[in-house]
Amino acid sequence: MGHFARALLLCTAAVLPFSAPLHARAADLDTIFKAYTPQTPGCAVGVEKAGQVVTRSYGSADLEHAVPNTPDTIFEAGSLSKQFTATAILLLAQDGKLALTDDIRKYLPEMPDYGTPITINNLLSHTSGIRDWGAVLGIGGWPRTTQIHTNADVLQIAARQKALNYPPGSAYSYTNSGYNLAAIIVERVSGVPLAQFTKDHMFTALGMSKTAWRDDFRRIVPNRAVAYDAVPGGFAQDMPFEDAYGNGGLLTTVGDLLIWNDALTANKLGAFVTSHLEEQAVLTDGRRIFYGRGLMTGTYYGTPEIFHSGSTAAYRAWIGRYPAQGAGVAVLCNVDNVSAVQLAHASVQQYLPPAAAAVKSKTAPAAELARFAGLYVDERTGGILRVAPGKGTLVRLGDAPDNTRTTDLIRLAAHRYKNGSAELTFNTGMVESRTPDGETVSYRRVEPAKPSAAEMQTLVGRYASTEADATLIVSVDGDRLVLTPSNRPSAPATLIPLYRDAYLNEDGILRIVRGPDGQVQGLRFTRPRVYNLVFERVESP
Repeated sequence: MGHFARALLLCTAAVLPFSAPLHARAADLDTIFKAYTPQTPGCAVGVEKAGQVVTRSYGSADLEHAVPNTPDTIFEAGSLSKQFTATAILLLAQDGKLALTDDIRKYLPEMPDYGTPITINNLLSHTSGIRDWGAVLGIGGWPRTTQIHTNADVLQIAARQKALNYPPGSAYSYTNSGYNLAAIIVERVSGVPLAQFTKDHMFTALGMSKTAWRDDFRRIVPNRAVAYDAVPGGFAQDMPFEDAYGNGGLLTTVGDLLIWNDALTANKLGAFVTSHLEEQAVLTDGRRIFYGRGLMTGTYYGTPEIFHSGSTAAYRAWIGRYPAQGAGVAVLCNVDNVSAVQLAHASVQQYLPPAAAAVKSKTAPAAELARFAGLYVDERTGGILRVAPGKGTLVRLGDAPDNTRTTDLIRLAAHRYKNGSAELTFNTGMVESRTPDGETVSYRRVEPAKPSAAEMQTLVGRYASTEADATLIVSVDGDRLVLTPSNRPSAPATLIPLYRDAYLNEDGILRIVRGPDGQVQGLRFTRPRVYNLVFERVESP
């Protein structure tokens, strides 16, 4: 189909239902998105089956000015953007201007030599071991969008990290840093910024006329939706005020995303690009993971699914393709309390084969539930697993003791439970979690601890890290231990005791570092995207 004909179809399909029985009808989408009204933010959705397209929109793009979302409303796509950065790298590789196996220091000499080369391929597959820059800043007290950063700033942050999360290629951990560095490589190899390169070689060629990058957050973007957090009593603006991009930052519409889906399916940028975006990465131990280069591969309703999600500030996004059915879907939202993937799946599932029957949980004896209930931690990544006895099965509790969220685990057999897509095997003092792509995580059982006031007092002081470029102040407020950035007194955080010398901090673990004499020497932070970032004690009371 030509670009003009396709554009015409996109314009008309928003009000015309599909004629074939399996095709989505506009009324079906209206039901799925019925929660979004002129009084709320909302979403746009585009669904395609065998060349037929329907696009719809719901809710408001701007609540202050009563501007509705439309199929042409521009949203920010979050990490869904990564496939476009990866494509730019692959186009340069296709033209022989770089190789995926190149050491990144060939193009980024500012980066440290960690003893083992980090390749461009490691950047694109999240196997580099490089710490996530946003998580590093968050530990230092300034999460993303609380300060303005550019890709040059990201390079500086990455370059001052003394250690990696793990040896390159040996494991997977999602890191935005890799894609900001990839954007810089595109610029240094091509001679133009990523925004210009993708416009010249991708967006214009494919007819994606409404797509660009948020490389200057102050630029006026006509028809852009404002993003909102759902707060008690209404909504509050939450926009991505930063200029770093390549990891995220794509401004686009659902119509343009469906054009992109078609382009990949039809190899319009070359078979090399499509195949290498989707090709699942292989770790040094031979395990093939679910992540490729900017795209993930899995199954839904028993059929292959190629997809990626996105989340930045209060924008939410999801895009997926189902090659076996010739189907695709894109969802873009401007409110934080939605699941774009659930909305996308609900919109496209009628195209797909019938779902397999849900696995029913087998009833566990009370003794088994009591035996395995408790607190488990993965000290390598900062993961926390808190389980309690439920009605015939174990129940996963929220990570923090005051989090009331619960999820029933599906009991498969004695000692074996299912938590989402992961299978958990309980043994004495341990839990092993295994995901469908073979990733294995070991959780160690720990005994919860409640430090005394005297014990907390020994931690009071100032702690500094050159890697995070930050100093943190630990103080005691009543019966609480409080962590405050020295240059941001308005952002104190309560540290929640987990087990001896370990506290819950945001979405990870803070552990106390002691010397041979037992005296406190520092703090060690571990989160899913940053392992073992140490702050040294520089001042005690």
